[in-house]
Amino acid sequence: MTGSREENQAFENIAGYVLNSLDSDAEREEVEELISTDSVAQREHREMNETAGLLALGVKPLAPPARLRTSILDQTRFDAVDSTTEPSVSPITRFVQSGFAASAVAAVLVLVVAGTFGVQNSRLNNEVGQLRTELNSELQAVSALREELESSKTDSMEMVNQMESEMKKMESDFGSTLAQVSHQEQMVSELSVANNALVEALRDQSWLTYVAMKEGYQIESWLANQQAPSDASGLIAVRVVGNEAVFQVHGLEQPLPGHAYTLWLIGNGDPNPVAQFTVSEIGSATVSFLLPAPLYLYSSAAVTQEPIGKVDHDPSGITVLSAQTN
Repeated sequence: MTGSREENQAFENIAGYVLNSLDSDAEREEVEELISTDSVAQREHREMNETAGLLALGVKPLAPPARLRTSILDQTRFDAVDSTTEPSVSPITRFVQSGFAASAVAAVLVLVVAGTFGVQNSRLNNEVGQLRTELNSELQAVSALREELESSKTDSMEMVNQMESEMKKMESDFGSTLAQVSHQEQMVSELSVANNALVEALRDQSWLTYVAMKEGYQIESWLANQQAPSDASGLIAVRVVGNEAVFQVHGLEQPLPGHAYTLWLIGNGDPNPVAQFTVSEIGSATVSFLLPAPLYLYSSAAVTQEPIGKVDHDPSGITVLSAQTN
């Protein structure tokens, strides 16, 4: 600390001032003046006051050292010898007011304060160590939680990527399926057109067959469905010379199970079943038969469904084609 000797001495007397153990009023006044003008002295005085206030709470009572008792007795004997020349003063008071007493008290104060701070530091160190242990445990828990969250995040991202990949594949497959369905629908439409063309071709083939054998034949009757609109139709061609005849038909549906189509010539007595036949997958057939009598003797011709091999004298099934013969 910088300053005059008096200022340094006054600064050193702050501890004695706090303990009220200075030798004279002048020393006390010097300390008070220093405290009022020096911020460092003010802080020192405040800290010593706080420490002195804690002594009664933080320090156990200590027994005085044995040499203190001897010193006090020696001083008493010395004062007894000089009692004839000096005013009567209590030995204890003289001891306390002496510089030795101030130094001893200051030394005891330093020891007590050091012990108090040591205990507090030890306690603080224990608390800091415990807090550090708890903090390490918390850090480990946070680290474990962070690792778990990172793992969950990674798993979630992998699942999302996998789902996106599967969705894209499904969209691609769905698009391919739609393309296949569209292609199949187009093929079905084209097959339907081709089938109709085939039906027409087969129908034309029937006419070509008729034209090929037209020489010596003439069409005598054209049969059609009289009950409802239908594409089914047929014709009867008869050879000009002889009783040979040909019946051609197309557009008929497949007959009922166990049934076949039967061609009847009606008139000139009882109905005459002249031919029983089946049709192809497109409902066509060409049947040759012999006329029982000249065709002009019959009034009409008809086609019905009858049980196979069980044709009676009269048609019993539904008439699908019929026509007048003359």
